[in-house]
Amino acid sequence: MKRIHVARAALVVGLIWAVSACDSLTDINTNPNSPTDVGPGLLLPNAIRNGVEGGAYSNWQAFSHTGPWAYHVVEIQYPDEERGNVRPANMDGFWNGYYTGPLMDIQTVINKGIESEDENVEAVGLIWRAWLFHVVTDYWGDVPYSEALGATDPETGALNTTPAYDAQEDIYAAMLDDLTAAATTLENPGATDFGAGDLLYDNDFEAWRRFANSLRMRLAMRLSEVDATTAQTEFAAAYAAGGFQSNADNALLRYPGSPYENPWYENYLGRDDHGISGFLVDTLIALNDPRLFYYAEPAQNTGLYNGHYNGYQSIPAGTSLGDFSRIGNFWRADGATTPNMIMSYAEVLFLEAEAANRGWIAADAGTLYEDGIRANMNQYDGYGVGPSDTEIDDYLAQAGVAYDGTLAQIQTQKWIALFMNGPEAWFDNRRTDVPVLPVGPDQALGRIPVRMEYPSGEQSYNLEQLNAALQAQGMTSGVDLVTPVWWDAILP
Repeated sequence: MKRIHVARAALVVGLIWAVSACDSLTDINTNPNSPTDVGPGLLLPNAIRNGVEGGAYSNWQAFSHTGPWAYHVVEIQYPDEERGNVRPANMDGFWNGYYTGPLMDIQTVINKGIESEDENVEAVGLIWRAWLFHVVTDYWGDVPYSEALGATDPETGALNTTPAYDAQEDIYAAMLDDLTAAATTLENPGATDFGAGDLLYDNDFEAWRRFANSLRMRLAMRLSEVDATTAQTEFAAAYAAGGFQSNADNALLRYPGSPYENPWYENYLGRDDHGISGFLVDTLIALNDPRLFYYAEPAQNTGLYNGHYNGYQSIPAGTSLGDFSRIGNFWRADGATTPNMIMSYAEVLFLEAEAANRGWIAADAGTLYEDGIRANMNQYDGYGVGPSDTEIDDYLAQAGVAYDGTLAQIQTQKWIALFMNGPEAWFDNRRTDVPVLPVGPDQALGRIPVRMEYPSGEQSYNLEQLNAALQAQGMTSGVDLVTPVWWDAILP
């Protein structure tokens, strides 16, 4: 393997020295402190942070779209997006934020890995690109993939500025292939690393391998209702290859503190009108679930746990913001250094429990189900948050929690465990429709949104390709938020 060194430009110490070193006047205008090329160790952290902090877990995406649509979070005061009245400018920002930011950065990482024959770099790049693209395609369905990210016309060599949209089915097949190849490569990783640029695993390539297999299980399960044969084959192979083994393997983005703070904490400093969903609070109360006490804060005016319900245009007459519970302080008031959970050991255990229940793998579904609950309740132990072992034991012993052999029970507990992972909670609820989320009386669309609106930029500058994608998906408009994506086959 070739080791990649990041070039560092020297500082200019004097104009006379700089001019004398130039071959032409053009060289004078070259800024030595603004390199035109950087290495993977600087590109990878950009791709991670901008995909997580600035993307899927940002305030706008997680707090005002996916979180409310999963009925974890509620917009108490300004519920426009929650009710399906999305803003075109946001859709443009989300789309461009992925394609011109982290996706371009991670594609460059992959290209550099290929050029330098550095398999570590290429493999990690493929894993993170798969994570980014699975968010993008699960937001919008068919999206540019094979002709995106710097693809050129094979005849002219010109950059393709009007890329075709790939079918979601084909994108999933490609992502599963990439994850398989990357995990295989990292079974015997080389000696090179990303320096301080690996924000997820600090150059632990065995952890990256487990993440690849775990993500492959997630994507395989996404196909459960549209291609069960492929789903089972892919899941069983990823399970055999080995996913997360404990909470130490969790994929999470940590925040060291000012000036790098969790965006939800920064949102809390500027506004405080996001609360916890009344549907989630009712579910936790009905199950006597100890997670209620750190998922939510008591309402300021009453001292009671009282969530506001999703899909309402305004709060009930005679109430105020102080009558409703906010999201737990671990994520908000005390959340400056709270990490974003990208994928957890608990989620993997619930995926494995579902696979065992379906007969895809030879494992005990009930044991995996209970282990998933324990892992979720213990995943923030290092931060001093979560129920005690005695509380967990008592919870698991309850009649409504003890494993009853149904997929619905596994999927309900998974939905609870995915709290504050808005994207995945929304995606998985769309796949399973468990739990069944009641449509609020003021929901503008007649149902909870099941996709993002295509951005106006695509409608303006890539209309021919967009129209072809709309037709292929049975849609008549790019502003459609209610036509399910390919893998969303169970309709409520």
